Amino acid sequence: MATADMYRENILDHYKHPRNRGRIAHADSEAHDSNPLCGDDITYQLTFENGRVSDIKFEG
Repeated sequence: MATADMYRENILDHYKHPRNRGRIAHADSEAHDSNPLCGDDITYQLTFENGRVSDIKFEG
């Protein structure tokens, strides 16, 4: 399988089965950004344990 085909297959898999999509009930940090040119709008939420990211979710 060619590299371009593997890349395309990976992108389609993530599109069909998004990982880490959703919200965290008690997030330690949250960031929101949007792009008025294309209409993209995304919010990230993170939780930390011992100074490291233990969970991350997004909506957008």
